[in-house]
Amino acid sequence: MTTIQRINQLSAERSQLYGLAARERRGDPTVRGRTEQIGREIEALWSERRRQRVGRPEGIDRLIDRAYERVYGQGYDDTVAQHRVDATDEDEAAGVAA
Repeated sequence: MTTIQRINQLSAERSQLYGLAARERRGDPTVRGRTEQIGREIEALWSERRRQRVGRPEGIDRLIDRAYERVYGQGYDDTVAQHRVDATDEDEAAGVAA
């Protein structure tokens, strides 16, 4: 089961418990305890999901990378790294300490 599937599963269970608490078992410590436990687990899962997505070339980052590939023949990071190297070489040639 993926992280997002587990989040959805727990969210559905929590919704059922909220409905149960509203209809029949208001103030039941078992229901309240479980909903709090689910809330903590969902928070942890969202943190895990964010960690999983860090560094993934999606959305605007991927669009920028594609644009750089079309114009320069390489991705953004490679293009920027190349320009940094070129600037350092020029500074050294001019006698400027880098």
